[in-house]
Amino acid sequence: MDSRYFLPPSHPPPVLDGDQVLRLAQTGYLSLVPPPNLLACLQDLLQLDRQFFKQSTSSKETQFPTAEGTELGYYHVENEKEYLTFRHQYWGDSTGALSLAASRFWKLAGSFLYRILCDVSTALDIPLPVWDSLVDGCLTMPGSISETTPTLLRLFDYLPGAGAAEKHTDTGFLTLCIGTAPGLQVWNPSDPTATIPCGAWVDVGTQPTVLVGKTLQWLSAGRLKAGLHRVVPNIEGRQSVVFALRPSLRHPVLDLTPFGEPSVVNLVHIWKGIRGSVYNVNAQTKIRDEQKRKLQAKQSAEQGFG
Repeated sequence: MDSRYFLPPSHPPPVLDGDQVLRLAQTGYLSLVPPPNLLACLQDLLQLDRQFFKQSTSSKETQFPTAEGTELGYYHVENEKEYLTFRHQYWGDSTGALSLAASRFWKLAGSFLYRILCDVSTALDIPLPVWDSLVDGCLTMPGSISETTPTLLRLFDYLPGAGAAEKHTDTGFLTLCIGTAPGLQVWNPSDPTATIPCGAWVDVGTQPTVLVGKTLQWLSAGRLKAGLHRVVPNIEGRQSVVFALRPSLRHPVLDLTPFGEPSVVNLVHIWKGIRGSVYNVNAQTKIRDEQKRKLQAKQSAEQGFG
């Protein structure tokens, strides 16, 4: 072979070093600096985001109608927060600019989290091609509702002194969270290499933070821990951009052999089970409390106490 020509690399260049992969696996979270183009795109998105949330409630509901519970469109939690969820592009005159900015951010955030998945996979000896079907259709924003996957981009506007979210873990693979002010807190369970105390809530401030989700914890057989986190009120309020990379359900038959488990499962059933193991911390208060009550009753019954 002519020495002037080389085969392309088998995977993207690493984002994380070994210590960062270990910290992410042990604690379920990692604060880090994303690429400059992602941060620049974030600022464009936040500017349009602020303009959107200043509009009347009726205008916001008209532009982005609520659908699929909290999973699509505009949603308002009285005296707490409001947020806009993208799972596909919107093409209207009034929605186009914000949708385009969201689409650009989605592509960069998707690429960033995919590269982190590759770093984690390399550390765990998981073949990289296994992710091809698991993130099919997830790394760029779908063009229409018929093409959607569970992956989403969510823009939050938390009310001053009130906006919050109870402690929880996310359901997907990885989540990227970026806030404009302190309020996002992560639980640091057992990281002896960190300068922060173990067994404590840590406010990440405005640092971009990646969280491990329950599906990745399940696929890794617990080698990566889902990141427990919460949002506490900020006296001045805060904005937050959250990109949740979740499994594509376009290929429901999943061979677990590359993950070290010689079996085949139905990914749709697994995803429904993971989703059903939590309640929605971002739903309206009455809905959230009822989901919590039912989940607690179900867990008590399964443990033989119901």
